[in-house]
Amino acid sequence: MKSFVSSGRMLVCLICIFAVLCVVPAWAGDVAVSRKVDPSSVPVGGEVLVTLSIGGMGAGGIVETIPEGFTFLKASCPADEYRISGQKLTFAVINEPEITYRVRAETGGSRTFTGTWNDAVGKKEGTIPPTTINVGSGAAAGAAPADTQQAAPAPTRAGSDAWAWTVLTLAAAAIVVAGKRR
Repeated sequence: MKSFVSSGRMLVCLICIFAVLCVVPAWAGDVAVSRKVDPSSVPVGGEVLVTLSIGGMGAGGIVETIPEGFTFLKASCPADEYRISGQKLTFAVINEPEITYRVRAETGGSRTFTGTWNDAVGKKEGTIPPTTINVGSGAAAGAAPADTQQAAPAPTRAGSDAWAWTVLTLAAAAIVVAGKRR
C-alpha cells in the first residue's frame, strides 16, 4: 500500500508545528499583578490582609517582600504553593486570579510592601507597584492613597525574539530542501 504522505512532507509539517509552538508564548497577553492592603488603618499588633490580583499569567511566580516590622501569618493557597524565607514570600502561580496573605504589624512606622512577578509561559517579568502602609494608633495609621503609588513599569522580556526568527528561518529552509528533493 502506497503512503499518501511522503516523509519529506511529514518532516515539514512537524517543523511547522514546532515553530508555531515556539512562537505562541511570544503572543501571550499582557500580565498585570497588583496589590491591595486592607484595612486602611493598622495599629501595632493589628493584622493586615494583602490581596494580589493576577491577570494574564498562566504559570509563573510572585515574590513578595514583607516589610521589616511585619510577621507572616498565613496565605490563602496550600502550603506547598508558597515558601517563606525571612521577609521574602514566594508563590507558585498556575492560573490563579488572586492570592491573599495575612501579616501582623509588630512595630510602628511607615513600611513598604514590594514584589516582583515572573510569567514562565509568556517569558515576561515585572515589578508590582510598592504599597506603603503606616502602622501606629488612631486615624493617622493606614495605607497610602492609591494615587501616591508609583506607576507599574512595563513588562520586560526575559529573553529575546531572535530565537523565534531562527526557528522560523530553519522551518522555511526545511520546506525549501523538502521541495527540492521531489
